[in-house]
Amino acid sequence: MAVSKMSLGGVTSIIVDDDQFAVNLVGQMLRGLGLDNPASAETGAAAQILFGAHSYDLCICEAKLPDMNGAELVKWIRALPGKNRYIPILVLTGYSNMSNLVAVRDSGANLMIRKPASPKVLYDHIEWSAKTSRPFVESDNYVGPDRRFKSIGIPNGEGRRETDLSGEIGAAVEPNMSQAEIDAMVKPTKMFTI
Repeated sequence: MAVSKMSLGGVTSIIVDDDQFAVNLVGQMLRGLGLDNPASAETGAAAQILFGAHSYDLCICEAKLPDMNGAELVKWIRALPGKNRYIPILVLTGYSNMSNLVAVRDSGANLMIRKPASPKVLYDHIEWSAKTSRPFVESDNYVGPDRRFKSIGIPNGEGRRETDLSGEIGAAVEPNMSQAEIDAMVKPTKMFTI
């Protein structure tokens, strides 16, 4: 059975990275995946000028730029009026430590990818960003795709939706589970025998 691939023809993109080798490599990968020839910028300021003049469908940027960090650029893009505000933003970086990951996530980027990335990894992340149903959140202190892949509580102690539970943790309403009950929940079970 053949897997249907998403068509990337006609998709406009911008690569923001001061490493010309990385720009050329990612540009070749994007063209190989069927995207139009990408625009590029070496600094956040140059990218801001391009974003002011053009609309894009995808942004791939480095986490460490000469004049600002990638999270600052992502926040700036998410504050723009119009189409560019909602584009998928992938941060492709060699600086994939936890502090960069948190900064990129909290700035409104869709995903962070560690360099070097293969064309398949890049395509998979582009496709996932385009097809995912994560709602786009717009609040006073955050604009971007919903950061919550799992429920870890309300960011900054403030809910943004009517459905958010209170940040206050109250007393338990049910008795604690016994260790035997917990073990039974995580114990592997056979579904069928042959």
